[in-house]
Amino acid sequence: MKYINLLLAFLVAGILFAQPNFMPVTTIAEDFGSLSCPNCLVAWQGLQAVHSETHNGEFITARLFTESGSLSNAEIEERFSYYGVIGLPNVIFNGLISIEGAGEGTADGTNYLNALSQTRFSASPVKIDITDFSLGRGAVSANVTMLSPTAVISNAKLVYYLLEDNVGSETNVLRGVLYDDIASLSGAGTTLNFNRTFDLNPDWSVSNLWGLIFIQLSDKTIVQCVSSLPLPEYNFRVAMDWKTFVTVEPNTNYLSSPIWLFNLGAADNYTMSIQVDNAPADWYFNYCDEEGNCYPGSIDRPFTLAAGEATSIHLNLMIGSSGTADFRIAVNSPHIGSYNVPFHITASTPIIDDTNTLSPYIIKGFYPNPVKSSAVFHLSNPKNVGSATIEIYNVKGQKVQTLKETNLHSGENEISFVPDTNLPNGIYYYRLQNSNSKAGRFIIMK
Repeated sequence: MKYINLLLAFLVAGILFAQPNFMPVTTIAEDFGSLSCPNCLVAWQGLQAVHSETHNGEFITARLFTESGSLSNAEIEERFSYYGVIGLPNVIFNGLISIEGAGEGTADGTNYLNALSQTRFSASPVKIDITDFSLGRGAVSANVTMLSPTAVISNAKLVYYLLEDNVGSETNVLRGVLYDDIASLSGAGTTLNFNRTFDLNPDWSVSNLWGLIFIQLSDKTIVQCVSSLPLPEYNFRVAMDWKTFVTVEPNTNYLSSPIWLFNLGAADNYTMSIQVDNAPADWYFNYCDEEGNCYPGSIDRPFTLAAGEATSIHLNLMIGSSGTADFRIAVNSPHIGSYNVPFHITASTPIIDDTNTLSPYIIKGFYPNPVKSSAVFHLSNPKNVGSATIEIYNVKGQKVQTLKETNLHSGENEISFVPDTNLPNGIYYYRLQNSNSKAGRFIIMK
């Protein structure tokens, strides 16, 4: 706990001057199927459920047909061989997550939404811009820019897909595939330019054609994707280069790495809060912005992002007893509705060799709350130990006051608390040092 102030100071200092060196990932699902495969229609139905919860900047599907007459060709068959696809349907997310067959959770999209959750808030060190897509000529131009100062992409492929909508009863149908080599890409700001041209079939409807481009590494991982499809006017995204499933120790403060909020559309006004679905009663959910201001997660905080602007926050959680918590960062605006980023935190009790090092005291109560001028902690002491230390923290996780009482007796005890005169009104937390006693929250209102 003594390192919290220093850790927060470094974190805030870093955030104040930081800019994201990545972009949100656009996830691509390659849907391998056939016109003669009944379950392939079930898979497409499930993917439609994913599309209903996302937009073209978040999620794209390309449908690849084998042994399906004019919907198949050698370029498409090569993609089947590349992934080693045998059983149908087979939906592959970002080149890595493969869901084969159809069963429970397919038609309603549950399996596919679970797969998307593994990439939806991921970060990519590269950005792809389609600079030209001439439908009549099949010509496509793109720029690939490295955003990260440390990431290196080598021996990768830039893959071009040409797709057609409204092909009979089918849509998102892959028509052509082209490739370019990316031998090496590194250094923030480094840009590579690419130009390719598809051979167009006169049977294709030019007005229904569209394209997508993605970067595929040698291990088949797709690190970024972009399409020529229109994006929504209001396009809010969240991305982070760390996982949303975290394990921590009980009775600690958890300060997360930055969570970046991107406005990739028109300027918008938002509100943000933390919505807790389940958690131990002695956990408290706060977050801090890039200026070092910290907020209780339960309060809707308004903020504004201009077009193209990004800002960051970090979770600032006070973890109490062992357990798990499921919660969401909820961002809302009249234009985007509700945008939720789920997290799962587990606090596991550490193995302690000497249980005698833990204080036997238990905080049984705190009154009054809110505190105007003074309050009283009620402690239970089941052993004849004569000292206890209560620490007071603000919402930034900074220790602001310490109460140390030495002449305590076995049984029930009271410790008086008078807030330091320099403590402003607001929300605070108390914790009994070196104890499994639950932390608590209180308000100073002078």
